[in-house]
Amino acid sequence: MKWLDKRFLYLSYAIVLVGLALVGCTSKEDPSEVLPLCGNHTCGHLAMVTTDTASDGFHYLDPRMSPDGTRIIFTADWKAIPAERTYDENELYVSYRQLIVIPRRESVDPAFNLSDQGGVLVRFDGNFSSLWINNASVSLSDIESERRKADPDWLDDSNIIFSLYTPRGYRLFSADITGICNNEDCKVVPTVAYMEPDDNTVSGGLWQHLGATVSPDGNWVAFIRSGCALPDSFETCTGTSLMLMETASMAQNNGYDCRVLPLTNEYSYIEGPTWSPDGTRLAFSGGMDVGGLTGAGTELYTIDFDTTGFSAGAMALDNNLTRLTYTSYADGDPIAGVLNSSPSYTPGGDQIVFVSTRRAPSITLHDRNLWMIPSDGRLDPELFFFTRSDDVDPEVLLDGSVLLSSQLGYPTEIMDQLEEEAYQRLLQDNEQNGLTEVEMRAAAAEARKQLEYFEGVMSHLYIFTP
Repeated sequence: MKWLDKRFLYLSYAIVLVGLALVGCTSKEDPSEVLPLCGNHTCGHLAMVTTDTASDGFHYLDPRMSPDGTRIIFTADWKAIPAERTYDENELYVSYRQLIVIPRRESVDPAFNLSDQGGVLVRFDGNFSSLWINNASVSLSDIESERRKADPDWLDDSNIIFSLYTPRGYRLFSADITGICNNEDCKVVPTVAYMEPDDNTVSGGLWQHLGATVSPDGNWVAFIRSGCALPDSFETCTGTSLMLMETASMAQNNGYDCRVLPLTNEYSYIEGPTWSPDGTRLAFSGGMDVGGLTGAGTELYTIDFDTTGFSAGAMALDNNLTRLTYTSYADGDPIAGVLNSSPSYTPGGDQIVFVSTRRAPSITLHDRNLWMIPSDGRLDPELFFFTRSDDVDPEVLLDGSVLLSSQLGYPTEIMDQLEEEAYQRLLQDNEQNGLTEVEMRAAAAEARKQLEYFEGVMSHLYIFTP
């Protein structure tokens, strides 16, 4: 889950760049390459997955591709897919997130809404009741905040794991979504994967379980456990650590016998864990105290993954902890520091794509863009994908392309194509319309302007192939 108070950091800005020099952040070797732009984004094939234009503010975030590469699950605003459910028209629902499954697709045609693109809401069976809290069964259908979901990932092609808000904070749940993309009315029965031992007491603490990520072999789930009083407030977090859950023991005894152990010590802040392709390392974002320092901002770290001691109930913490990024503070940087987050390994495991608010030399604002760094940290990061807007939540796919969320709007080449198609339609019907060439071009350009509106307004899903 990405903290809502930094989800939309700054307004988009319009700067036309021929190329962007890379930022050198330490005394380590600087590749000093140039990143060319094609229209409003980094050169390469940029395909839109979602193309709807019905919203003036929906944000599609946290996308994850199914193992077979056919479906994408992501979080969306509560009202992104209208359904037969009731809710109050109040501000509480502004930050509520739903889970949506959509077929993997590439499209240039604007759609009216997610449903028109094959998107399906992951809905709960209203009769579900198996959450055990304070020695009593609690029905999720009776909990208003059950509508708050976060951080989905795939256990396999049929089953997902995600965070769901409960009376004791966010907890991890799994669900079988077989066939959900073929049946809009299909409802799933979620199963709680893990509960804190003191959840079954009157005075249980408010812990948050977020950021679940499934190991390549499917046997383990790493996630973040934090003592945040408010799950969306960075400032209220304490005791944050990276945890390991055994998938074979998930849901045993209503989640109370699930086997979970810490992988790190507790720190001020950790988020966004991800596995290396061979399952031997985990990368994550953390505060400066993870590296034994003080200061603002977040950096990337890795640890080795070794299950020695798991059966005995005690594993080595911070196993070969390594800091990857070293971000120097510069004049004009935010008081909160530069944020490096959301790492994702390339298929070969030798590179990591991540999100950073660091600046390229010609950029004066701190929108988030995608950067790349060797997985051993031997070189400074290179700018990997740049737009004039906010780019977040990358997942490097098996073919090396990157699934991401961005406020880019419609890529320039798609707007060019749609503008030309609009002109050709006008030209075809022009015998009865009697428009001049200038009038037809102006009308086609006006259609383009309607698409340009969506830059910086809503977040769509894209697949970028360098």
